[in-house]
Amino acid sequence: MSFAEVIVVMALLGVMAYFLVILISNVVPGGREVTAEENLNQLNAAILRFNQANWELVLEPQAGNSDDELAIFQSLQYRHPSRPAPGSPFLSPRFAFVASDDGDTYRATWNGRQFEMLAPGTAGLGLDLNRMVETSGSPTEFATNYSPVGAR
Repeated sequence: MSFAEVIVVMALLGVMAYFLVILISNVVPGGREVTAEENLNQLNAAILRFNQANWELVLEPQAGNSDDELAIFQSLQYRHPSRPAPGSPFLSPRFAFVASDDGDTYRATWNGRQFEMLAPGTAGLGLDLNRMVETSGSPTEFATNYSPVGAR
Protein backbone atom coordinates (compact mmCIF):
# COMPACT_ATOMS: atom_id res chain seq x y z
CA MET A 1 0.00 0.00 0.00
CA SER A 2 1.41 3.38 -0.97
CA PHE A 3 1.57 6.45 1.20
CA ALA A 4 -1.12 8.16 -0.89
CA GLU A 5 -3.52 5.25 -0.34
CA VAL A 6 -2.94 5.41 3.41
CA ILE A 7 -3.72 9.15 3.38
CA VAL A 8 -6.94 8.56 1.40
CA VAL A 9 -8.08 5.80 3.77
CA MET A 10 -7.35 7.97 6.82
CA ALA A 11 -9.24 10.88 5.26
CA LEU A 12 -12.25 8.64 4.60
CA LEU A 13 -12.14 7.31 8.17
CA GLY A 14 -12.00 10.90 9.46
CA VAL A 15 -15.05 11.90 7.41
CA MET A 16 -16.96 8.81 8.60
CA ALA A 17 -16.02 9.56 12.22
CA TYR A 18 -17.22 13.16 11.80
CA PHE A 19 -20.64 12.02 10.58
CA LEU A 20 -20.83 9.38 13.32
CA VAL A 21 -20.22 12.04 15.99
CA ILE A 22 -22.98 14.23 14.49
CA LEU A 23 -25.36 11.27 14.40
CA ILE A 24 -24.65 10.30 18.02
CA SER A 25 -24.97 13.89 19.27
CA ASN A 26 -28.46 14.03 17.74
CA VAL A 27 -29.53 10.73 19.31
CA VAL A 28 -28.53 11.43 22.92
CA PRO A 29 -30.77 14.51 23.48
CA GLY A 30 -33.68 12.64 21.88
CA GLY A 31 -33.04 9.73 24.26
CA ARG A 32 -33.07 12.07 27.24
CA GLU A 33 -36.41 13.51 26.17
CA VAL A 34 -37.94 10.05 25.70
CA THR A 35 -36.65 8.93 29.12
CA ALA A 36 -38.02 12.10 30.72
CA GLU A 37 -41.44 11.60 29.10
CA GLU A 38 -41.56 7.96 30.21
CA ASN A 39 -40.66 8.89 33.79
CA LEU A 40 -43.23 11.71 33.80
CA ASN A 41 -45.89 9.31 32.51
CA GLN A 42 -44.92 6.79 35.20
CA LEU A 43 -45.29 9.45 37.93
CA ASN A 44 -48.68 10.61 36.67
CA ALA A 45 -49.91 7.03 36.22
CA ALA A 46 -48.92 6.34 39.84
CA ILE A 47 -50.90 9.43 40.91
CA LEU A 48 -53.94 8.17 39.01
CA ARG A 49 -53.69 4.72 40.66
CA PHE A 50 -53.26 6.37 44.07
CA ASN A 51 -56.31 8.58 43.47
CA GLN A 52 -58.42 5.59 42.46
CA ALA A 53 -57.40 3.51 45.48
CA ASN A 54 -57.40 6.24 48.13
CA TRP A 55 -58.29 9.90 47.75
CA GLU A 56 -57.30 12.59 45.30
CA LEU A 57 -53.77 13.84 45.83
CA VAL A 58 -54.08 17.60 45.97
CA LEU A 59 -51.31 19.79 47.30
CA GLU A 60 -50.81 23.48 46.63
CA PRO A 61 -47.50 23.95 44.76
CA GLN A 62 -44.78 25.78 46.65
CA ALA A 63 -42.59 27.96 44.46
CA GLY A 64 -38.87 27.94 45.09
CA ASN A 65 -38.47 24.58 46.83
CA SER A 66 -39.15 20.92 46.15
CA ASP A 67 -41.14 20.11 49.30
CA ASP A 68 -44.38 19.55 47.39
CA GLU A 69 -42.73 17.22 44.84
CA LEU A 70 -41.05 15.31 47.67
CA ALA A 71 -44.32 14.98 49.61
CA ILE A 72 -46.17 13.61 46.56
CA PHE A 73 -43.26 11.36 45.59
CA GLN A 74 -43.14 9.83 49.08
CA SER A 75 -46.92 9.44 49.27
CA LEU A 76 -46.72 7.33 46.12
CA GLN A 77 -43.96 5.18 47.66
CA TYR A 78 -45.77 4.58 50.97
CA ARG A 79 -47.50 1.35 51.92
CA HIS A 80 -49.23 1.38 55.30
CA PRO A 81 -47.94 -1.59 57.33
CA SER A 82 -51.29 -2.60 58.85
CA ARG A 83 -53.86 -1.27 56.35
CA PRO A 84 -52.21 -1.09 52.93
CA ALA A 85 -54.16 0.49 50.09
CA PRO A 86 -54.87 -1.88 47.21
CA GLY A 87 -52.00 -1.73 44.77
CA SER A 88 -49.68 0.23 47.04
CA PRO A 89 -46.96 1.28 46.87
CA PHE A 90 -47.84 3.07 43.65
CA LEU A 91 -44.21 3.98 42.96
CA SER A 92 -41.27 1.78 43.88
CA PRO A 93 -39.85 2.67 47.32
CA ARG A 94 -36.43 2.17 45.78
CA PHE A 95 -36.79 5.13 43.41
CA ALA A 96 -34.42 7.97 44.21
CA PHE A 97 -35.70 11.54 44.40
CA VAL A 98 -33.32 14.10 42.90
CA ALA A 99 -34.35 17.76 42.94
CA SER A 100 -32.81 20.00 40.32
CA ASP A 101 -33.05 23.58 39.10
CA ASP A 102 -30.57 22.93 36.29
CA GLY A 103 -31.99 24.62 33.21
CA ASP A 104 -30.29 22.03 30.98
CA THR A 105 -32.35 19.10 32.27
CA TYR A 106 -35.91 17.83 31.99
CA ARG A 107 -37.68 18.32 35.33
CA ALA A 108 -41.09 17.41 36.73
CA THR A 109 -42.82 20.10 38.72
CA TRP A 110 -46.02 19.71 40.74
CA ASN A 111 -48.97 21.83 39.55
CA GLY A 112 -51.31 20.96 42.42
CA ARG A 113 -52.88 17.83 40.86
CA GLN A 114 -50.20 16.20 38.68
CA PHE A 115 -46.63 16.57 37.49
CA GLU A 116 -45.76 18.73 34.49
CA MET A 117 -42.54 18.70 32.51
CA LEU A 118 -40.12 21.60 32.48
CA ALA A 119 -38.04 21.32 29.32
CA PRO A 120 -34.40 22.37 29.09
CA GLY A 121 -34.15 26.13 28.81
CA THR A 122 -37.07 26.61 31.22
CA ALA A 123 -36.36 27.97 34.69
CA GLY A 124 -37.75 26.18 37.72
CA LEU A 125 -37.15 23.55 40.35
CA GLY A 126 -38.44 20.01 40.09
CA LEU A 127 -37.61 16.32 39.96
CA ASP A 128 -34.79 15.52 37.55
CA LEU A 129 -36.61 13.20 35.15
CA ASN A 130 -33.38 11.75 33.74
CA ARG A 131 -32.02 10.79 37.17
CA MET A 132 -35.09 9.01 38.52
CA VAL A 133 -33.73 5.52 38.73
CA GLU A 134 -34.41 2.57 40.93
CA THR A 135 -31.55 2.20 43.38
CA SER A 136 -30.18 -1.11 44.54
CA GLY A 137 -30.00 0.16 48.12
CA SER A 138 -32.62 -0.10 50.81
CA PRO A 139 -36.11 1.28 50.14
CA THR A 140 -37.32 4.61 51.50
CA GLU A 141 -37.80 4.48 55.26
CA PHE A 142 -40.96 6.03 56.72
CA ALA A 143 -41.46 7.19 60.30
CA THR A 144 -44.07 5.24 62.26
CA ASN A 145 -46.29 8.35 62.34
CA TYR A 146 -45.89 9.08 58.60
CA SER A 147 -49.04 10.18 56.83
CA PRO A 148 -49.38 10.57 53.04
CA VAL A 149 -50.56 13.86 51.56
CA GLY A 150 -54.24 14.43 52.29
CA ALA A 151 -54.60 11.40 54.58
CA ARG A 152 -57.76 11.39 56.62
